[in-house]
Formats: sequence, structure tokens, C-alpha cells
Amino acid sequence: MYTAFWKLREQPFRNEFRPSFYFPSGSHQAALLKLRYAVEQRQASALLVGPAGTGKSFIVELLAASLPESYQPIVRKTALLDDAEAFLIDLAEELGSPPRGSGYAAFRYLEETLSKNRSANRHGILVIDNVHVFQHHKNWDVLRNLMTIALDGQPAWTVILLGHPLVLPILEQLPHVEELLAIKSFLRPLTLEETRDYVEHCLRQAGATGAIFTPEALEQVADLSGGIPRRINRLCDLALLVAYAEKSTRVHAHHVEAVFEELCGIPAQ
Repeated sequence: MYTAFWKLREQPFRNEFRPSFYFPSGSHQAALLKLRYAVEQRQASALLVGPAGTGKSFIVELLAASLPESYQPIVRKTALLDDAEAFLIDLAEELGSPPRGSGYAAFRYLEETLSKNRSANRHGILVIDNVHVFQHHKNWDVLRNLMTIALDGQPAWTVILLGHPLVLPILEQLPHVEELLAIKSFLRPLTLEETRDYVEHCLRQAGATGAIFTPEALEQVADLSGGIPRRINRLCDLALLVAYAEKSTRVHAHHVEAVFEELCGIPAQ
């Protein structure tokens, strides 16, 4: 709706995977490099932790898009319930197992599938998002079994765990699981400077040739979003819309504040 007004080719702040819009902040770039190292070295497991909206899934999508075809299959699953056995059965079925199997049968099927995968000279990747929902230790034992599947003494695949920082105190109580994590990486919110650079990067990628947000507006975006990219996107997208509706030549701080108040129902401080 507003793209023509701001002379943009496309919307700059959509919350979806667009590799050209990737902004390599310090923690995001470090996370991407660490996960790639874990996969290329065929390590058993890795952990990526960050608050909701910081870009954990985006980093994994970026990693998957950059890998050669020999890294297959790449399976992405989200843990929705505190029931790892059901998760295990669902995972096996996604890879072709007959439905309604037991947890034991599902695990045996995964071992057979990974053995065939290794024979074809491929290395699989399992990404499990939302792992902080697993509270019971028995469920982490199931994940540990997935992380320790080995063929000829080498990990059969790389298991990448994604979660909210709530997972950290859980892992502290599970040293037999934590010690298996070859790589740990943490996504932090963007700083004020990174937020400014991120917003301007997205606008340039969308076709902007000049400044659209005032410096004061960018400061408000950084402050009100807490540096969380998903929140930044939402604030900036709607601020562009509000400023367009007013036929303003720039997005000002009061546009960002108005959007924040509508989204959160509380006045911007």
C-alpha cells in the first residue's frame, strides 16, 4: 500500500525469510558461523538460544540455504507439547515411518533411515525449535538419544536445538545432556547502533535511496522494540503506513510512538 509513496520496490519489514535482508549483527553472524562449523564438522549437536523474535529460525534457514546437497535431509520440527515420545513418533512418520508406531519403533526407524543416508554419503540435520517446552527429564533423555545416534563411531546427523533462554536452567540440571552440546550460541537483541543500521539496511534492500526515518524515530524504534528484530519490523512497517496516511515526508518519532501505543495499549515513555 505504501511502497509507491516511499519509492520502494517492496515492503522492507516483512517477518519472513528473505536472505537479501539478512543483517549480520555481531551475535547473528557468530551464531551462523558456529552452526555452520558444527554441521560441516559433523558434530552431534548444537544449541542456539535467544529471546522470541531475535531470529533463531532465520539463522537456521540461512544456514540450510547455504549448504550443498550432500547435507540432507534437513528436518525442521517444533516442540509444541511436553511429550518427547509423541515428538519422536511424529518425526519418524515425517521421514516415512508407518503411522501409529511406538516410540521404540520410531527410534529404530530413524536409525535405519540415517544408516541409509550415510551409505549415500549424506549428512542429515535435525532442527528442533521451542525445546524449552520440554520440562521433564525423561523427555530430555529422548532428545539425548537422538543426539547420540552414531554410525561407525561418528554422529549420524547434527541435531540443532533452538530455544528461549528458559532452556538454560533446565540444561543446568541435565549435565549428561549439556555436555553433548558441542556448540552453544546466543542471539542477543540489537543495540541502538545495530537497530539503526538494521532499519536502514532493510530500507535500502527494498529500494530506498534516501533517509526515511528521522534519527529521533530510529531511537524510538530501538527503545520501544528492545532491539528485538521481529518487534522492529512490526513497528517500522506500521510507522511507514501511519506516516504515509498523513502524507508525511519522513517517519517521525511520534509516528513510532503512536504505533507502539496501538500495539501495546500503553503510552510510550
